[in-house]
Amino acid sequence: MNNKNRTANKILADMNFFDYLKEKVGDRKTKTGAYYDLLEKTSAGFITPFLKNHQYVLQDNQCHVTISDLAEDWHWHRATVRSFLDRLEEMGQIHRTRFAKSIVITMSFTQADNGTGSSSEDAGSPDVMTDELDAALAKWVFGDMLIIDLEEICGQYFKKRLDEFTTNEPYNEADESMSDLDSNKKKIVKEIVGRIAMAGLQREIHKSRFDNTTAFIDFFNNDLLSDWGELLEVTKLITKLILEGSLEETDASSELRKTLLTLCKPFKASLAEYQENKKALL
Repeated sequence: MNNKNRTANKILADMNFFDYLKEKVGDRKTKTGAYYDLLEKTSAGFITPFLKNHQYVLQDNQCHVTISDLAEDWHWHRATVRSFLDRLEEMGQIHRTRFAKSIVITMSFTQADNGTGSSSEDAGSPDVMTDELDAALAKWVFGDMLIIDLEEICGQYFKKRLDEFTTNEPYNEADESMSDLDSNKKKIVKEIVGRIAMAGLQREIHKSRFDNTTAFIDFFNNDLLSDWGELLEVTKLITKLILEGSLEETDASSELRKTLLTLCKPFKASLAEYQENKKALL
């Protein structure tokens, strides 16, 4: 049998197809049955009952479970469940976010339209992992995730990205791959630190969401005469004032500086209001 197309060929199947393939072999689920159970759980956004109060907010195609619950549902040993999930993740079928006593499982789905499907990215692909990290950072910004859980996600993201480089560029003594690995490690750290720094700034801005924006809007309408160009110039100065605490090395008059100082609070309120409406990282 020719196996050259085993990896390249993709199979288009919907939930009804997997429902048809389900087999009843006593109480113990087959691998197909266990996979179908994961499909059902992630499609429904299933959360194990005792995790209802957990801070993690599920995205589409995710479920929040424990190894023990899956072992009970499937009538498997816990070690068998872990091994099965490991293999699914290796094959790009799922992506796991691990917490101390639970896991969030993300599955990738293909959206079909009139019999033709457009392939989605693998659950373990870099883009999907980056989206999940951004989603977790957004939850932290809006107060929906604890630092201890975000710390776990950042660590997993770092490890998976590093594994990706190691898999694609295996170590070879002759070509200084170790120095390449160190370089890649620095790039990943720099990326994560940058994302966290941006999230930290936005978390601080989020605290202004209950402040009044009226003064800044009135300043635009009355003092700037609704001039968008003037607003952009003023925005640059206010941003500098908020981040650096002064307007040194600018030609702003002392009177303008005093005015801008009073506008910092309503300016942050405007940004926080927009941020709150988007419910995502800016």
